[in-house]
Amino acid sequence: MRVTVMLASYRGQKYIAEQVQSILKQKDMDVWLLISDDGGARQCVEFLKGKIAATSHFERVTVVEGPERGVNANFAHLIATVDVSQISLYAFSDQDDVWLSEKLSTAEEKLRFYSVTQRPQLYASRTMVCDEDLNPVFLSKGMPRAASFQNALLESIAGGNTMVFDSKTLKLLKKVNVPVHHDWLTYMVVTACGGTVVFDDEPYVLYRQHGANVIGANKGVFQKFYRLRKLLNNEFRGWTADNIEALKPIVDDMTAENRRVYEGFSRLHNMRGWYRSFSRLFLFRRLGLYRQRRLEHYGFMLAAFLGKI
Repeated sequence: MRVTVMLASYRGQKYIAEQVQSILKQKDMDVWLLISDDGGARQCVEFLKGKIAATSHFERVTVVEGPERGVNANFAHLIATVDVSQISLYAFSDQDDVWLSEKLSTAEEKLRFYSVTQRPQLYASRTMVCDEDLNPVFLSKGMPRAASFQNALLESIAGGNTMVFDSKTLKLLKKVNVPVHHDWLTYMVVTACGGTVVFDDEPYVLYRQHGANVIGANKGVFQKFYRLRKLLNNEFRGWTADNIEALKPIVDDMTAENRRVYEGFSRLHNMRGWYRSFSRLFLFRRLGLYRQRRLEHYGFMLAAFLGKI
């Protein structure tokens, strides 16, 4: 099956050639690569030609000029640019990872079972977080609770670099194509419209940690404090506003139940004032919103009480 991989790049010369090679060498898949480069498409093409053209199928690589407005806008540009094909799967990619050779074939196999449905489909997985030299450090978190829209409104379950999805998902993403977190948005869109989410506990991405990473791996006391600070300083509340706005164009595509949840979540976000604290907490619980991990879930209940969502 054909897979179109969308890679957002910016000054990626140090690692991008290794990642592109790992994408083009995927087993048993017809892989095409679309790169949106924020540092200059011509320079990116010349660099990659010099590094990999002799050993890989470089004719399968297309490089376009990025919008130069940050990583979220770059992925939004890719979603807007890529063509929709009924016979293709789609995947997101970062510029500095390395994919194991069976990543895409595994995703295709797991999604094939649901291909007869008319609902969108999404595959995601854990990652093996590595140091700069790709030595394994730790495995990213799993997904202890079920995937759902009630969960998706509060968090993404996986990095975009693990996600593979079908043309129905891409069509929905094109409807809502705004520069918000592309991985989170994809999870919200699929679950909102009653789609299938397949989460794989096996990692097929070597996620390289280094000083230039835009967003680091989601682990450790520092990351917990970092997320708490974003919750309490209203940054998460800003993301909520962006997500509510982003989902408006697909309200009619949502299931009836998830449309009710979306409308309730919008009301929760717009409830202001200390005197409505218990009303916010009650609505949070009535909508069935939850995080994957219990401690974080209680933290978000408190955030709802304080009007931080």
